[in-house]
Amino acid sequence: MNLGLEFQNRALYTIVFVGSFFLVIIALGPGLFGNPSIPYVSFQFEAFHFLCHQDPLRSFTLNNSQMAVCARCIGIYGAFFTGVILMPFLVLIKKVKFRYYFRFLIGTIILNFIDVLGNQFEFWTNTNESRFLLGSLFGLSSAILLSNEFFKKLNTED
Repeated sequence: MNLGLEFQNRALYTIVFVGSFFLVIIALGPGLFGNPSIPYVSFQFEAFHFLCHQDPLRSFTLNNSQMAVCARCIGIYGAFFTGVILMPFLVLIKKVKFRYYFRFLIGTIILNFIDVLGNQFEFWTNTNESRFLLGSLFGLSSAILLSNEFFKKLNTED
C-alpha cells in the first residue's frame, strides 16, 4: 500500500521508533510488570537515575508502584513515542517548514521553564497532570520537528 510517502532514512527511523518504545516501557516502571518492588531498587529507576529527579510526589503510579520517572518525563517520553508513530501521517497532512516546527519546540521549552519557575517561586502550584501535559507538548514537538527528516511526500506540488 503506497501512502504517497517515501522513507528518507528507514534505518534511523526504525532505531528511533524502537528506542522510544523501550524508553516508554522502562519509564513506566516496575508496576507495568506487576512488580510493586521498592523504588530505586529496580533496574527502571537505575536507568533514569541521572535523567530525572524521580520525586515520588511528582510521579504517577502504575499498579500501586511509582513510575521510574516523574510526570513531566513520562509525558515527554510518551508523547515523543506517539509523535514517532504519527510522523508519516503528519507529513501527509502538510509539510510545514522547519522554522515553524522549531518555534513550536522552543515555545514548549519556554512553557515548561515558566511552569517550573512559577512553581519554584510559589506563584502557583503545578500538579502532576499539568506537568504531564506540558511535558507531552515538549515530547510531541520534538517528534514533529523530526518528521520531515524521515519521510517526504512523493507528490510535492503543494
